[in-house]
Amino acid sequence: MTTETTNTGSAYGFDNSTPDAADQVDLLAGILDQHTFGVLEGLGLPIGARCADLGAGRGTVALWLAEQVGPDGHVLVIDTDPRHVPAHPRITVRTGDVAALKLEPDSFDVIHERLLLMHVARREEVVQRQAAALKPGGALVVSDWATDHLEDMFAAGPDDIRQLFLTFQHAFVRSLEQGSGMDSTWARRVPDVMASAGLVDITSVTFNQLWRGGEPGMLLHASNSRQKQDLLRAAGMTDAQLDQLREAMNNPDVMARSWPMHTTVGFRPAA
Repeated sequence: MTTETTNTGSAYGFDNSTPDAADQVDLLAGILDQHTFGVLEGLGLPIGARCADLGAGRGTVALWLAEQVGPDGHVLVIDTDPRHVPAHPRITVRTGDVAALKLEPDSFDVIHERLLLMHVARREEVVQRQAAALKPGGALVVSDWATDHLEDMFAAGPDDIRQLFLTFQHAFVRSLEQGSGMDSTWARRVPDVMASAGLVDITSVTFNQLWRGGEPGMLLHASNSRQKQDLLRAAGMTDAQLDQLREAMNNPDVMARSWPMHTTVGFRPAA
């Protein structure tokens, strides 16, 4: 694995250097990898392919791609803080801001990004640049959560926990929207943005799960509550409420649906 550094500048919703970050990226990989691998496998990735994994988190998708492309293939990882990405001989890691970086045109068979563009400024322009970086016939794969229908999430549990959960969700999402410019509706807008960028044969699938207390998805909520604790306090949540929420996220009698993840795939027209 080789490592490069590029200047960064954009704010991002989470910090990979915090004590909870390693657990967070592990939880996200456990929740989402099988969905992601299934989508990528459906592309029929050629041996020797050149891929990019942007905002790689734990690096599990980059590792999966590196194993698929064979000895002559390559995976470029770009992340503002790629400390959690493990080494692999076919992976090059670049520290940088995806919103500012210009990828080499006509270079990639697949560009993948998960839970990235919803947090990135000028995301429409970023998609335009990424579309140009694809080889003819190459695929752009964008996965993001839609976080604007929070009332639909809670599935089972006491009424006071339902209200507490919704209070937390609204405060959490609002803090990301105001603090780092997260777009809660972006995931559903991706097909239109891809079409405007000249991509074709666009498809989209929605991934949703029911989570029970103690399972990775509910533990992710607890992790988020710790990472954004100061902002949640500023939004009016008390320490007692946060403690009660975290306890509930470990209670198997409490269930909630995940935010719906929209995974959209678009292809650069073949030459």
